[in-house]
Amino acid sequence: MRQPGLPADSNPRHCRGIPMTKVLIVDDLKSAREMIRDILASDPDIHVCGMADTAADAIDLLKKHHPHLVIVDSYLKQTSGYAMAEAIMKVRPTPIVMVANASDSLKIVPARAFDSGVLEVIQKGDLYRWRTQPDVAAGFIRKIKLMSKVSSLSIKKHVEAARSRLETPDSVRRPFTGPVTRGKDADRIIAIVSSTGGPNALFKILRALRSDFPAPLVIVQHMSPGFIHGLAEWLDHENQLRVRVAEDHQSLVPGIALLAPDNAHLAVTENHRVKLDPSPPLGGHRPSGNVLLKSVGEHYGPQALGVILTGMGSDGAQGMAALKAAGGQTIAQDQGTSVIFGMPKMAIDLGIIDHILPLSEIASAIEGFAGTGLKDGTTDERR
Repeated sequence: MRQPGLPADSNPRHCRGIPMTKVLIVDDLKSAREMIRDILASDPDIHVCGMADTAADAIDLLKKHHPHLVIVDSYLKQTSGYAMAEAIMKVRPTPIVMVANASDSLKIVPARAFDSGVLEVIQKGDLYRWRTQPDVAAGFIRKIKLMSKVSSLSIKKHVEAARSRLETPDSVRRPFTGPVTRGKDADRIIAIVSSTGGPNALFKILRALRSDFPAPLVIVQHMSPGFIHGLAEWLDHENQLRVRVAEDHQSLVPGIALLAPDNAHLAVTENHRVKLDPSPPLGGHRPSGNVLLKSVGEHYGPQALGVILTGMGSDGAQGMAALKAAGGQTIAQDQGTSVIFGMPKMAIDLGIIDHILPLSEIASAIEGFAGTGLKDGTTDERR
C-alpha cells in the first residue's frame, strides 16, 4: 500500500520558490518510514515527497516527483534493497542511501550495494535514538542534504566505475608520467582518506598494487558503524594485497592495508605501530582523516605519501597540509573521476597538492612513490 507524502507543490516553502530537497522513502515497515519522515521533517529545507512499501509504488513516485534522493531499506519483503536500487538507476539515476538493521550489517555485500548505485549504507537502529540524541538527527540530515546534491552524471559514473572494477590489474595500471627522483632505501608509508564513493575507488587502487608492495598503507574510509569489517573482507578477497581492520599497537607491515575501525581515530607512532584513539569526533568524524594524515606526516615526514579521494565535506584537507609541511608528498583525485569532489577540492584549494590525478593513474603514482619517490612540487594540472 502506497503512503505518499505531500505532493511536491503543496509544500509552503516550495510554493514561495524556496529550493527544497525532495526525498523519497522506501521501506516496508511503517514505523521505519514514519521515523525517517519525522527526522527529515525537522528540517525546513527537506520535503518528503513520498513514501512507499513496494517497488512498484516506489517507481511510480520516482517518476511523479523526481526526488533529489531516495532512502531504501536493505531488505524489503517483496524484493531486496539492491534490486530496488538497481530499478531506480534504470528508471532515473538518483542518489541512493541504504538503511539497514544492525543484524543485517554483516549480510550487506559491499560489492552488491555499490554495484547497484548505493552511495552510503547507514545503520537504521541509530536513527531510532534521534529524539533523545539530537546529534543523530543532525548528522543524518546533513548527509541527506549533501548527498542529494550529487548530480545524475556523477551517479552514472559511480555505477559504471563499480561495474568495471573487475578489470585485470594490468588493464587499470597506467604508467605515471610525472617527474620522479630516486629515493633512499627507507621506510615509506601511504595514507589514504576517502568518503562517499570511496569503496569503489579504493578497490580500483588496491587491485592495481602487487601483493609484494614494499610499503604499508593506512586508510580512513568514512562509513556508518557496523560495515567496515565487511568492506575489509571484500577488499581483501578481491585484491592481491592483504586488507585488515587496524588493531591497537599493531605493527605496520609492507603489503598490508589497514582500515580505521569504527569509533576510533587511526594514527601511527614513531616506532611504526598503530595507535587507536577513542577521543571525540573531529569535524564530525571518528575516524578522522585529519588525525591520520597529521600523525603520518609527523612520524614519517618525506617518506610519507598522502592521498585524498572522493568524498563530501572537508576532512583530510588540514591533515594533507600538515603532511605536506612535514616534507611528504600529496595526491588528490581529480574532479572528473570523483563521485563527490568536496574533500579533494578542499585540499586542492589550500595549494598543498602535488599531483591531481584521475583515479586510473593513482595506483601507479603510489607505486612510483614506494619505489622511487615522486618529485616534490610537480602538479599534474587536471582540474
